[in-house]
Amino acid sequence: MILSSCKSTILDWDNESIQSRKCYEIAKKHQKPVIGMEPIKGGTLADLPDEAEVLLKKAQPQSSLASWALRYAASLDNVMMVLSGMSQLEQVADNTDYMQDFQPLLPSDYQVIGQVVEILRQAIAIPCTACRYCVEGCPKQIPIPEYFALYNAEKQALNKGFSTQQVYYNNYTETHSKASDCLSCHKCEKSCPQHIAVAEKLALVAETFENS
Repeated sequence: MILSSCKSTILDWDNESIQSRKCYEIAKKHQKPVIGMEPIKGGTLADLPDEAEVLLKKAQPQSSLASWALRYAASLDNVMMVLSGMSQLEQVADNTDYMQDFQPLLPSDYQVIGQVVEILRQAIAIPCTACRYCVEGCPKQIPIPEYFALYNAEKQALNKGFSTQQVYYNNYTETHSKASDCLSCHKCEKSCPQHIAVAEKLALVAETFENS
């Protein structure tokens, strides 16, 4: 049996650098069973902003924050398994409790998750919408939206040891220019609808991923 694996968190689903939705849809199209990876995003989705936590607790007072993230991945069609890292016995007990008698998410649950995602996105370090206007005029063709997405994910990650984002960044730089290759010509900034100081933010990306 040929399997497919993909990151399937509520934050990675439409992330332009990770492309969880696209990976999942291709696997589903070819009828390949999917294994969901990192559903809780290294613990990030178990430690949410207070506003987001209030929403989830109001919807399901007895459910842990982590359970929402894991059930999101497990509720997808064609997902045969979800791999969740656990470091404490309490986490094992929690996961096995709601997965033993698994209940897929309801439409109302997805509405709540949508509100949580919006709260998390508002807290993102670089408000890039991945429109890609910046890339069209970049003389170095730096994949700016992808690098910004990785930077945002890195800043949100709780696990400061092994960095998945670092691996993705290293892979990108094998075939694309690095963030530090930016010439500071500012052409990208003139076409950015979000008015992001792109050159300044690329310097932060380089500092984060190129000095490790």
